[in-house]
Amino acid sequence: MKNEFKVIADLVEKNKRVLDVGCSDGTLMKFLKENKNVNIRGLEISKDKVQKCIAKGLTVIEGNAEKDLVQFPNKAFDYVILSQTLQAFLDPELVLNELLRVGKK
Repeated sequence: MKNEFKVIADLVEKNKRVLDVGCSDGTLMKFLKENKNVNIRGLEISKDKVQKCIAKGLTVIEGNAEKDLVQFPNKAFDYVILSQTLQAFLDPELVLNELLRVGKK
């Protein structure tokens, strides 16, 4: 697991609701689910990576954060994780505002 994932995992409390935006192949999601007992969802743009997550038994939605975060209600998650994805957005301010809307932390 990547070093930054270990840092992120240390910040997430046990038994919380988490959304991982740009979850890639689900490595962090799987770790948090197994070690922190979190209720975790992923949002990933790559169909191939979504399939890898599903193969690991993870709940993930194929979608683009710039368009698809609107489907989540306000404060639906205790934590929203965005790791190594921000630079890929055309409108990062929009995405950050949506993350702050759907997550408490």
